[in-house]
Amino acid sequence: MKKIREITDWIENNSTEIIENIDQESVDVYNFLKTEFRKSNINENYLFQFVFRSFYQIDNAGLTPEFKKEYFKILEQNRNERQFDFEKVLRRLYSFPNRKGQNTLQFSFATKMFNTIDDIMPIYDSEVAKMFSMSRPYQSEFEIKLDKYLDQLDKIQNGYEQIINQNLLPETIGLFDHVFKDNKLSEMKKLDFIFWSAGKIKTKFTKKGDDGFHTIEELDEIDRKIKTNAQHRV
Repeated sequence: MKKIREITDWIENNSTEIIENIDQESVDVYNFLKTEFRKSNINENYLFQFVFRSFYQIDNAGLTPEFKKEYFKILEQNRNERQFDFEKVLRRLYSFPNRKGQNTLQFSFATKMFNTIDDIMPIYDSEVAKMFSMSRPYQSEFEIKLDKYLDQLDKIQNGYEQIINQNLLPETIGLFDHVFKDNKLSEMKKLDFIFWSAGKIKTKFTKKGDDGFHTIEELDEIDRKIKTNAQHRV
């Protein structure tokens, strides 16, 4: 995994573009979902369900209505939980095949569920994982895949806590608060937005090869070569 200081240095150096890539609507929608979740039974709050599915792109994941109904049922049942049982939740959801008839481990959606309950837990997303030079596990076995996901999530959470405790992103978080005034977000949630956006910015510099996307280390080397070539032209 890439060292946290290397990651935060890159984010600080690209803070303006990273914050500009986050829109006010996303911050407002997140706060709307948190408010609606706190004040209502979301099994009966269909506006919440619609906005949640749209915001987190659940409707684009090839999942069935039965899966989505169970998802919100679990979210409501766990609203007071602070020790989130990932395995239990994911096994329940695993029993609902997707539209192709496949049983899938929807780890990212489980973290979005827990984050709605308590944003002390970061969201696992491919863009965030990219910033830590990690990729989604390829294993098919449920237990092995879940263990690898949980290990990655633990590394992300530890990284976020280190950033907060050591104040490693002062410029980026300061800019976030300046742009999104009175955002009502925890420091952990701000990092969710920042790292997701940073991953998107990194993707702009990514070229596909035969074996997929470059690693962040390869991207950094590409950036270095571009700057070196530019200096030579001067």
